[in-house]
Amino acid sequence: MLAFFKRRHDKHTHRGGIDSITPGLISGWVYGPSVPFTDVRLLQGPHLLAQATIHQPRPDVAEMLGVPGNFGFQLIVNAEPAAVGNQVPQILATSADGSVRVELQHLPARAQTAQRLQQVLDAEVRGAMGHFDGLSPDGKALQGWGYRRGHMGHEPLQVWVQVEGQPALAVRCDQYRPGMAAQGHPESCGFSLRLDVLPSSWAGRAVRVSFDAAGQIPLPGAASCTFPALVKGATVLMHPASGSAYAPRLSDAPIELQQSWQAVEQFRQFLDSLETQVSRAEAIQRNNRNLALNTQRPQRKRDRLLRLLGGAS
Repeated sequence: MLAFFKRRHDKHTHRGGIDSITPGLISGWVYGPSVPFTDVRLLQGPHLLAQATIHQPRPDVAEMLGVPGNFGFQLIVNAEPAAVGNQVPQILATSADGSVRVELQHLPARAQTAQRLQQVLDAEVRGAMGHFDGLSPDGKALQGWGYRRGHMGHEPLQVWVQVEGQPALAVRCDQYRPGMAAQGHPESCGFSLRLDVLPSSWAGRAVRVSFDAAGQIPLPGAASCTFPALVKGATVLMHPASGSAYAPRLSDAPIELQQSWQAVEQFRQFLDSLETQVSRAEAIQRNNRNLALNTQRPQRKRDRLLRLLGGAS
């Protein structure tokens, strides 16, 4: 049977391949000049992990080929069930009757197709969808979104902020992001990481976001963005008068701890400001009260005498 498929494969040619490989979505296009291909399948050994019909519009491909038609595909990969066995995964395009099958390669790096597929099928990232938007409009935060499609657990997806030569920082995708439901995504899947809580050693460096801690599977979208050389108005994360030996080392702490300190420090500053305002208000009330008492109190003879002597001098 394998020899039969090999003979059929040798007899027919195809054009196309895989454009993008991510943990939750694999996309590309395929065209057979002599035999039309109808679907693509993601296989690992004998196990079918995902299947999709070849029907996505790709005007760029149709124009390049000079042939009308919809030659694109999108393979949706869910987090569960997990991949089985140790066989090398592959993506096959098949004809309508299944008699012709061709293996598709990753167009940006054909020799790394199997390795790339194995990376995105890892249990830690499989099914992950996301996008790195880059800097926020005000330039004060890194923004994006992410979640795991078909994940049975309730934990938000964790993505990793990367700077070459520095430890990666984990960020949870659990912030509300309106409008995502209309696109078929959960709305509480956003992340926004303020620049003023990031290590100062990142200044002027290229920052990117990946699905994995090793940084091998970047989120689609902005490939990277440059961390501003200086972040103005950064808040001190620990009271300068605290004398704590941990204050200078806080920038090296996990990002969630830094953000917690940031929130505590902002609340402390709010309380300090409130306490100052209350103290000033109490002082004004005391002064007004004393002035009223002095005005209403009848003057004694000694007071009148001293006032007259003072006026005479």
